[in-house]
Amino acid sequence: MCRFWHRIVLWLRQHTRAVPVEWRFFSSLWTWGAALVLVLGVLIGQPALRVLGASILAAIIVSWVWTRMSLDGVEVTLQLAASRLFPEEQTQLTVSVVNRRWLPLPWLELVIHLADRLQVAGADPAPSERYGMVSIQLTTALRWRERIRLTYTLSSPERGAFAIGPVDLRAGDLFGFFSRAESRPITLRLLVYPHPITVPALVPPPQTPSGEARLPRALLADPFRPIGVRDYRPEDSLRLIHWKATARTQRLMVKQFEPAASLQLALFLNLETTERPWEGFDLERAESVIAAAAAFARDALAARWAVGVYANGVLAGSDQPLRLGPSSGPSQLRAIMEALAKLTPLAALRFTRFLAHEISCLPSGCTLAVVTPLLSPTLVQLLAQQHLLGRPLVLVTLGQPECIPPAGLPLLVLPARLVHHTPRYSLPLDAHLPPSPIPP
Repeated sequence: MCRFWHRIVLWLRQHTRAVPVEWRFFSSLWTWGAALVLVLGVLIGQPALRVLGASILAAIIVSWVWTRMSLDGVEVTLQLAASRLFPEEQTQLTVSVVNRRWLPLPWLELVIHLADRLQVAGADPAPSERYGMVSIQLTTALRWRERIRLTYTLSSPERGAFAIGPVDLRAGDLFGFFSRAESRPITLRLLVYPHPITVPALVPPPQTPSGEARLPRALLADPFRPIGVRDYRPEDSLRLIHWKATARTQRLMVKQFEPAASLQLALFLNLETTERPWEGFDLERAESVIAAAAAFARDALAARWAVGVYANGVLAGSDQPLRLGPSSGPSQLRAIMEALAKLTPLAALRFTRFLAHEISCLPSGCTLAVVTPLLSPTLVQLLAQQHLLGRPLVLVTLGQPECIPPAGLPLLVLPARLVHHTPRYSLPLDAHLPPSPIPP
């Protein structure tokens, strides 16, 4: 018996919680008026007044309870066929709405909010009260245990990280007296990668004497890659003597190692498109820098380089600049493309200060590649210092540089604007660096 009353109390608590039910066409005065008519009919003995008051009260109570329970059994799910795209590619957004209860819904309004830079085929998005978003609206009816599915085709001509959701629901009773609204925190994230472009080969010379790839020639050898023994020479160190081979051959023999180089590349993106911050920014040039960096990273990873990406812009939803250390793992390309998709095209830090700080944290022998739309005297001085210190580096500029880079510094000049409104671009392949092939 106690368990029965306990269940009753739990049911009452569950179904009497505060749920916003709004009047649509009437107000609470109708309830008090119907009650007054019912009481008046009882007092004066008029059956018509009693029937009228009781009918209005019954309709209000039934409508309120119906509306109160209308959205309790409604489930909404959003699903993307592909959550990562390139510009102009398409994906399918599937919206599933199911009524889990036996209570039918005479009408249901569904509003899906999504980023305003997304294009929706077959629908006409309406303005949304949420900043930077539009909405897709749908009005339907659901029988008991009914499920409906809707499919929309999404695409975007721009790079970025786009939000889909939340979802707003509104339902009511059969008479339209009340309505209940609810917002569901259902969100999806659609990543659009940078524009796929073709860039000339970026071939910085690896100079670290120990690493992962074999070189045909090198001044130093990798002590972790022994390939055999040879006769001793006067210039050889005594630490290289192979004593077992010496005892076996009865003459001095030394260990021989394979020359190798460390294939590490750090790509630095400069998102400063104007000389002074208060002059604004050039969106196309910033997007061109990001697209060029994505192409360089893709090609370098295909050539078995360990690639890292750094930028003086912050990631969407974060206040930190982009820092992704060098790696050649199978998931590095995806991590780089996702980071570049989330990168805001605005410079949050001065590039020279950011570059000077990050260089000190790079591994020894890591090749430095700077992709910049502007070449300031301060940046030229910093790169010249690193070049004199023996740091392997290459400079990539968008358009002819304003300042003359230091002599001997590898320079690659790309067109000033690589990204416009078409999805794919090809750069002149005759632009090249001094010959220095990437080891296989």
